[in-house]
Amino acid sequence: MSSPVPASPLKPLFQDFGAEFIKISGRELPLRVVGAGIEYQSARESLALADGSDRGLIRIQGADMIDFLQRTLSSDVSKLEVGGGQWSSLLDGKGRWISDLLLFRLPNVDGHPVILLDYPQDRASTLLQRIEMMHFGESLYFEELALARLLTLGPGSQALEFGVELAENLDEGCFWISRPDRGTLCRELIGPIDTVRANAEQLHADGAVPTGWVVLDILRVEAAQPRWGTDFDSESILPESGEWQRASLAKGCYAGQEVVAKVDTYGEAPRQLVCLDFGKNEEPLHGATLHDTESKAVGTVTSWVWSPMRNRAIGLGIVKRRALHDGSELHVFSGKEKLMISWIRPDKGPDRQRSTAQ
Repeated sequence: MSSPVPASPLKPLFQDFGAEFIKISGRELPLRVVGAGIEYQSARESLALADGSDRGLIRIQGADMIDFLQRTLSSDVSKLEVGGGQWSSLLDGKGRWISDLLLFRLPNVDGHPVILLDYPQDRASTLLQRIEMMHFGESLYFEELALARLLTLGPGSQALEFGVELAENLDEGCFWISRPDRGTLCRELIGPIDTVRANAEQLHADGAVPTGWVVLDILRVEAAQPRWGTDFDSESILPESGEWQRASLAKGCYAGQEVVAKVDTYGEAPRQLVCLDFGKNEEPLHGATLHDTESKAVGTVTSWVWSPMRNRAIGLGIVKRRALHDGSELHVFSGKEKLMISWIRPDKGPDRQRSTAQ
């Protein structure tokens, strides 16, 4: 018999809002609430509320914590300042993903640094085991936090720069994080269930619209943000997913560093994440095989959504490098119809942590 899916701390709240639910990242989360159209419009134009429990949190602190993370994670943790945030990852020795991470640095406690590790919820046990296995006698303390997580999305979210701040006007243990990975402005309230729920109810009373996974997925694909377990996994190396903002090429060694540096020095990874444009075709094509001009299988559609902003179907896919050159074409089969697809590489902006400046 399969074990029951853990419920989010905010499930009763979203049940009261009328949500349907779906299993995501090992949690039962809202799928849609009042209708995807209204929910999407609110996230783009005003304020939407969502459950952030597809992500987990580990609090890690201690005198040796920065040195430990510096040699363990792919980013330059030494440059993360109090109140700041940082893209990061944990890789194995072959450069393959163990977990994607966002780091947030809280104020010091007893003179020692404190960092929050934000990760996909279904990587919790793997990540905790890895930390336990990799530290040897350092002055280090870590714990998984069981807190409610409320995403506030859109122009009304009051999102600041990528980082963390204590919620001093709320109960002790509450904090806000402004996150860069939800596809739109996003400020997340994290804290005890009663406090978070009360804030959610007040925001709802003031006009915020509850939303679910359908809209969260559309927002991230529109922003070309790949997702663990969907667009990359433990069989992928970091350069394939294009997530170079997570990797430092200026600091010392860490697990997977040699593979990441080799790809950076000598060329692209054998497979590449690309943005796909399916035009007006409305058939969901998640998981469809991508073909080149000679009809050879060269990749897979990993994400597919209908984008209200672009009024067309878009997605992400993993494609063999040899099929990606100027002027090349990709296609899928929609039923018996051959559907031509345009593609581009995601524009990630500054794509490598090369310098010593954060």
